[in-house]
Amino acid sequence: MTHLLRNRRLVATCAVGFCVLFTQVAMFTYVTFHVAAPPYSLSTIALGWLFSVYLVGAVVTPFSGRWIDIYGHRVGIASAMAIGGGGALLTLVPSLTVIVCGLALCATGVFVAQATSSSYIGAVTTQDRALAVGLYSTFYYAGGSVGAALPAALWTRGGWPACVALIVAVQAAGVVIAFTQWSAVPPHHDVLLPDTGV
Repeated sequence: MTHLLRNRRLVATCAVGFCVLFTQVAMFTYVTFHVAAPPYSLSTIALGWLFSVYLVGAVVTPFSGRWIDIYGHRVGIASAMAIGGGGALLTLVPSLTVIVCGLALCATGVFVAQATSSSYIGAVTTQDRALAVGLYSTFYYAGGSVGAALPAALWTRGGWPACVALIVAVQAAGVVIAFTQWSAVPPHHDVLLPDTGV
């Protein structure tokens, strides 16, 4: 395990994974409070239907692999986070239709970001890949746990705009980590796609 922790690019990938699930959980947990309140006042059933926007990300993600191969992981993560960040900002528009579109973009960005960061594990590890995937998964799900709890403090003080600011900041942090710690990897490099889920 210690040799994996000394792998700077792997640790950076774990940090990016933390940011990815943080944004997903924070977005879809706290937006429900936002649209359950006036003027939207969505019912519990309607709130559940918001999660159907995940299907957009599920459709787009299979096409992202080839795109990442062509343009690289750093461009892939930057594009994914930009899509997600743009979607998060759209949820500030006082229109339910625009909010749903923003959620669809955010989910798509997260799905593509997850595909990008998890595939980078195989590019930066040559041994103990299963252990490397386990390390990544630990950080990934820790990000989800923190994303469920931390925005609560901002929600009580600044409501949904404060939560969106945090989400966009975490997405930006993920991009900064990737661009400063990841190196360009040739498209033909062997990669591993761990099944960590989203």
